[in-house]
Amino acid sequence: MKPSGANSGFFQELPVLPNQFFDDASFQRVFRLFLPKQVVDRVDVEIAQLGQDVLSDQVFAWVTDSDKNKPYLKGNGRDAFGRPGSELVVGEGWRKLQYFGIERGIVPVGYDTSLGSSARVVQFLRLHLWEGSASNVPCPSAMQDGAARLLQIHLAKPNLDLTQRRVLENALGHLLSRDPKKAWTSGQWMTERTGGSDVSLTETLAQYDTANQAGIADAQENIPLGPWSISGFKWFSSATDSAMTILLAKTQNGISAFFAPMRRHDPSATTMTGQPAGAAGTELNGVRIQRLKNKFGTQSLPTAELELDGMRGWLLGQEGCGINEISTILTLTRIHSAVAAVGYAGRGLGVARAYAKVRQVGAGRGRRMLLSESPLHMQTLATMTGEYHSLMLLTFYTAYILGLDEHPESQLKAADAVPITPDRAHTAPLLRVLTPLCKAYVCKKSIPLLYGCMEALGGVGYLVNEETEYLNLARLYRDCCVLSIWEGTTDVLATDFLRALKHPRDGGEAVAALDEFFAKNDWAELRSGGRGGPSSSWKAVRTALTSKPQDELAGDARGILWTVAEALVEVLLFVDTRRDESRAARDILRRHQLGSDGVVWADENSDEPQGSRDRLDRNFAIVYGRSRSDAALSKL
Repeated sequence: MKPSGANSGFFQELPVLPNQFFDDASFQRVFRLFLPKQVVDRVDVEIAQLGQDVLSDQVFAWVTDSDKNKPYLKGNGRDAFGRPGSELVVGEGWRKLQYFGIERGIVPVGYDTSLGSSARVVQFLRLHLWEGSASNVPCPSAMQDGAARLLQIHLAKPNLDLTQRRVLENALGHLLSRDPKKAWTSGQWMTERTGGSDVSLTETLAQYDTANQAGIADAQENIPLGPWSISGFKWFSSATDSAMTILLAKTQNGISAFFAPMRRHDPSATTMTGQPAGAAGTELNGVRIQRLKNKFGTQSLPTAELELDGMRGWLLGQEGCGINEISTILTLTRIHSAVAAVGYAGRGLGVARAYAKVRQVGAGRGRRMLLSESPLHMQTLATMTGEYHSLMLLTFYTAYILGLDEHPESQLKAADAVPITPDRAHTAPLLRVLTPLCKAYVCKKSIPLLYGCMEALGGVGYLVNEETEYLNLARLYRDCCVLSIWEGTTDVLATDFLRALKHPRDGGEAVAALDEFFAKNDWAELRSGGRGGPSSSWKAVRTALTSKPQDELAGDARGILWTVAEALVEVLLFVDTRRDESRAARDILRRHQLGSDGVVWADENSDEPQGSRDRLDRNFAIVYGRSRSDAALSKL
């Protein structure tokens, strides 16, 4: 036997990462649960192709470039002669990934009226496949989506000022464009040094100013700047390379929301060599990039501190109603965050499955076996897959309710989702409580889940595998960690969830929406074995809500959210099992009910533990969506 060397000896076979559209059994179940058959037949080929496109060598090369060539300020904020400047430079990979997402309509698909209430589920299914290859590009897409929805709502108002209508219509056209040369992303500027998620102490001020000429935002499109002058300091600004922003500022009548372009026309602008720039000449719209943030993850994403000095913008809605206006954006960005979380986890599990097919380990007595044949490894991956499936169901149920809320008249209904489809009157209040619940629960649980995927690769999983980018779970893990922080930490969201249920005006409607959900889904099968089931869990929470003031419940807000989330998940898992005879789906439900790691297995008609071979077969079916002896996809 010859000794191994740097270029000789054993080399691990590279795992083959399949198209997740076909390989991810949970994705397929969600795809068919929340979409009507006619929509499935219409979009399945296109979504499958997207699932293949995001795995191309070119896309992964852009991902590597975006992470290596991080955004920076040109000249550290000064030119060669010391003049101040704030020109942000992003890498080629970041730009190309943005173009990829724009051309494939990652945001515009959510506004395809021909899809009716299914548009959001289709949009987020596509986004799920994209997340693992997108290197944080979906972050500005999320704010682009939220801004588009907010502008769409305002444009539906008949009394909107004609000039402002033209400005907002122009912006919406850019936000929903699939042409990278025309499309815009958006910022969302809320956070300041005073309060983080608490915007009540906002120090940015807005003044209505018609004394000074506002100027032009875009000379070529003849779009005017707004009459409001905004000055202050924003502590966290993601998507700093965006073309516009929605921001909060304080007027004489309270915190208000504004639309503002990032740049404005500068008739005196010159090219780098001093030639007149003409109609194309622009400058930042009263914005100075103070510095870029140095972060644990999301390093390809330009996050900055911004000083605003006379930024011109347009008031959205009424003065003093800014928090209500920005909530439209928060609904979208929080759902985007949950989709990102399951997107990362889904990619991580895809890599773990692929690795288990090629990695051999010792099986005792000199024997070798694949990890996919290891009873313990398969049990671990099956537990993780069950958790992931639970998070997928909750995330896409929230997307399903969002679609119903935006298209109440739509006749495109998913037949298998009828038991969990609310009455029209309950759709909006259900969405109000689902959004913080889903974002908090899904994002928090996805972080250890993705770490488990890293661990499933052993030491290779801990490496920053930029030379084999599709295996780079370490980068995905760093990026995933932000999801339970931005758009509201877990405690902030738990507090928001409790506030929604206890709200003096709207809380009753939110409670009634959950009452309806659990009453319609009080299945006898969920109350077997002396268990009260999900409805009983909700009733206990409801009793606490009605008998105790909000202040007394505040310390238990996270526990309340978790209890309701897990009750919702159990119902969703059960509704999913009713679609077919999938034993794997029933096993996932049973694990959730037992709260076990699969040590105790029970057949539908027996509490006796199953044999080790049967347990391995059932774990394999959960993990791979097929039996060990059958190459065809099973019904999970």
